[in-house]
Amino acid sequence: MSKGKFVVFEGMDGSGKTTIIKKLKEYLESKNRLDDFIFTREPGSSHSKEAEEIRQLILDNDNSFSVMVDALLFAASRRLNLEKCVWPGLEKNKTVISDRYWTSSFVYQGVLGGLGLKKVKDINNIATEETTPDLTIFFDMEPELSVERITQIRKTKTDRLESTNVEYYKKLRDSYWYVINQGNEKYEIIKSDCNIDELFKRVLNVLKENKII
Repeated sequence: MSKGKFVVFEGMDGSGKTTIIKKLKEYLESKNRLDDFIFTREPGSSHSKEAEEIRQLILDNDNSFSVMVDALLFAASRRLNLEKCVWPGLEKNKTVISDRYWTSSFVYQGVLGGLGLKKVKDINNIATEETTPDLTIFFDMEPELSVERITQIRKTKTDRLESTNVEYYKKLRDSYWYVINQGNEKYEIIKSDCNIDELFKRVLNVLKENKII
C-alpha cells in the first residue's frame, strides 16, 4: 500500500504552476527537505525514456491525432510515469508532486475534445489502476490574463496543444470547473491573479494546511 502523498498542480497555460514548482524545489532545498520529495511532470517523465517519446508524439506540430488517440497516448505516458516514478516514490514514503495528471485529460479530451468525461475517466482508471491524488491544486485565473502571459512568455511557435485565443481559454476554464465540480476528488483552488511571490505564499499555505510540507 502506498505510504507517501501524491500531489498534483493543475492549471491553464500561464497560470504560474510550473514556476511555482521551481520555487518549491528551492524552498525545500533551503529547509534540507528536498530528499523527501519527488517532482515529475506530464506528459512524459524525466524518469521514463518511453514516456518522453510519447510526449514528443503528442506535442509535435506535424502530428494530427484524433481525440481518442490523444487520450490513449496521454494514458500510456501516464502509466509509464506511474510505474517508473510515482508508485516507487510513494512506496518509499516520498511526497510526489506532479505538474499535471489525469484532470488534464478529463478537461482536454473528455470535455473540450468532446470524447466524454466518463469515457476518458474509464481509460484513465484502467491505465492508472485508479491512483487518485491526495490533493490537486488548481491554479485559477481569468482567460484574458492567461493569454496575456502566454503571449509574453512564448514568442516562438506554440506546440500542437497550445493556443493564444481568449475564447478558447474561456472554454478551457469552464471545462476545468466542470470537472472540479464533479466532486470526486480533493481540489484546492488558488487564484493566480498576483505576482509570483504572492502566489508562492498562497501555495505554501495550502500545502501546510493539508500537511504536505
